[in-house]
Amino acid sequence: MIKKLCLCLLCTVLLANCACAETVRMSHQTMDYFSTVSVLCLYVEEDEKEAFEQVWRQVKTLLGEIESAVSVSEPDSDIARFNALPCGGELPVSSITAELMTIAREAYVLTEGLYDPTIYPLVDIWGFTPRFNSYFYRPTQPYDREYVNGKLPLPNPRHIEQLLPLVGMEGIEMFERDGETWLCKRTDSVEIDGATIQAQLDLGGIAKGYACDRVIALLRENGFALGHFVCGGSSLKLMARPTEDGLYELTLTKPRATENRDAHYATLPVRDIGVSTSVDVSQGFTVDGVTYCHIIDPRMGWPINMPDETGVQSGLAGATLLGESAALCDALTTALLVMGPGEAADWLEDRGEKKASLVSFRDGVETYEVISSLPGLTLTDPDYVLSRR
Repeated sequence: MIKKLCLCLLCTVLLANCACAETVRMSHQTMDYFSTVSVLCLYVEEDEKEAFEQVWRQVKTLLGEIESAVSVSEPDSDIARFNALPCGGELPVSSITAELMTIAREAYVLTEGLYDPTIYPLVDIWGFTPRFNSYFYRPTQPYDREYVNGKLPLPNPRHIEQLLPLVGMEGIEMFERDGETWLCKRTDSVEIDGATIQAQLDLGGIAKGYACDRVIALLRENGFALGHFVCGGSSLKLMARPTEDGLYELTLTKPRATENRDAHYATLPVRDIGVSTSVDVSQGFTVDGVTYCHIIDPRMGWPINMPDETGVQSGLAGATLLGESAALCDALTTALLVMGPGEAADWLEDRGEKKASLVSFRDGVETYEVISSLPGLTLTDPDYVLSRR
């Protein structure tokens, strides 16, 4: 028997209970961190229940430390303080921030800049940063707009062009001094309508995957080997199940709904691995029939999957990647969506990467192409058609 684990956009749900008499399935969840749901599930012996409660307390402490280090919304976090620096400013950062910066730079190099956490000002101009979700939002930047009938008008293209020079990890220097890790901002500020805008950084795109990696490491240090941890709907990390093969059955959620009412388009047997999924329409808005995605192309400052010259939108609707590092997978799935179907498939093939599933779409076409060489992948919706490359 393989237990089903559903990876959806907002949360991850264990669909069945363990039938093994030797172990007890225990789980806790919290919404106290990263503005999302985090779920810990472990299979333990009867005499390990108190140990489970103890490790859950450790997990929550760890999540709090990660959020406090990299949250763009907490004024005292490393990232918020870095974002407030002028060009030439520097500050010491925690080991958590240093590790995340190392992973971010690795992904930046691997994708030739298509994953870039310095894109934050461009994410902001499109209205996808936390301040726009606040009831108390008021325009504070020269490129801000007032909501009209509940919708934020499109940004001024001139302002987008003015923000582009802030993008690029080459403008962030990381170095050691007196036993501490420091960050220095080398990117020049820009002027928009008389206001100075500084380069800014956001590591939130990989923080949840990083949390999964750290939590699983903590669990193993405490002697646990059976279970999983989920952080948000996009990142999770699995150990094993208490069965002979230890396999979970992962269900990959549809980035686009079809007449088939199942929420997923494929299943996949997995264990001892990190999983990340990025999709284009988990956030976004539509204006005059055009969907503007929350994933921004760092080369142009515009959302991915914009209409072509005929007005048709197409591209990658979703990307799922499995790997040892859930944090790195978080970064790479974002970059794959920016690449688009052809370039993403070539990028994966050039690296011999078989643990990925890409979902391609085109307006007016009712089927979705699934580009994958994942062993064991089984499609469950006839509107999703497999193309192995």
